[in-house]
Amino acid sequence: MIKAKIIFTILGLILFYFIFRIKYSYQFRIIEKLILFSIFIFGFAIILEPSILDKIAILLKIERGRDFLFYIYIFASFWGLLRSHVRINYQSSRIKKLASEMALIKKSKGKYS
Repeated sequence: MIKAKIIFTILGLILFYFIFRIKYSYQFRIIEKLILFSIFIFGFAIILEPSILDKIAILLKIERGRDFLFYIYIFASFWGLLRSHVRINYQSSRIKKLASEMALIKKSKGKYS
């Protein structure tokens, strides 16, 4: 069990380092970094003391700590899905707008006439 804790802690720290190197220009807002930071802190606490999940589950009237972790995963996945959907729609509309502008520029220069 100690080896697994060490391995997961090292992997978590590496992931933490790479995620927080992402620049804000990639539409990665400060609030998202704060959310990820709190998730990492929670994750490290679970790695070091797995019984935390059971204690939180008891407080929330959930049968097992593993179920609580699964519920958190469901909400996080739904948030990621919605965020990705919004980004894809935004990029799609920007591409369509750019294509329309380029077509108008080419037409005004006489390339289509």
